[in-house]
Amino acid sequence: MSDEALARIDQLLQVQQDHHRDLADLIAQYRQMVFEADEQGADELYRVVSGLPGGRYQVLTTHLRETWLMLQADVARLMPEQSGIERDDP
Repeated sequence: MSDEALARIDQLLQVQQDHHRDLADLIAQYRQMVFEADEQGADELYRVVSGLPGGRYQVLTTHLRETWLMLQADVARLMPEQSGIERDDP
């Protein structure tokens, strides 16, 4: 496999790692929000928890899913013999 191909795979894995860190930070924020809401009473706690996971979480998980799909497609394209796809090179 070429250095360029390995660099692309590494880049996509780095993106995944960054998204997972962002997701972990977001969930830590959610936990803090829950504890703060609990101090304000059951109504506030319900309001906060029922609004989770929230838009930012949805966006991050979509990016994670799409990056895995890109990685899988790139690997299949870069390694057609191993992936079982047929190349139609002119």
